[in-house]
Amino acid sequence: MKMRIVWSGLVAGAVILATGTVMGSPPGIDNLLVDFNQATSELSAYPLGGALTTYVHQSTTVHLPGNLFGYTPPDPCRPLAEAWNLTVEYDAKRKITSTFVFEELLALMGDFQCHASVSSTLSGGTQVLIQVTPTAN
Repeated sequence: MKMRIVWSGLVAGAVILATGTVMGSPPGIDNLLVDFNQATSELSAYPLGGALTTYVHQSTTVHLPGNLFGYTPPDPCRPLAEAWNLTVEYDAKRKITSTFVFEELLALMGDFQCHASVSSTLSGGTQVLIQVTPTAN
């Protein structure tokens, strides 16, 4: 039973990653994460080829599973991506959003300068995160 759930989650994640979309959201842009301010829920990152950008994480942000196959040991970002994926699976199973856990993981990902695919929208001069998923360098 548990293995079927794991495989279902992996297949769903693969489909999402292959299509690059979730619920009509635009595909993400690779970002180098550099900081996450837990007091303000602001994620600072460098989009591929871009200047430092600040995104606001919200409880409505969609957290997608990451592809674990691109990480090269001893990359410290892989265990964080694994924890991220477990949290995505946990939330899907229980129909909840573990915002606090994702913010803790974003803080650690910023500390280790991990990469993530980010989709955002401009709302009142603020970049609001629509969806985010860990990616290998």
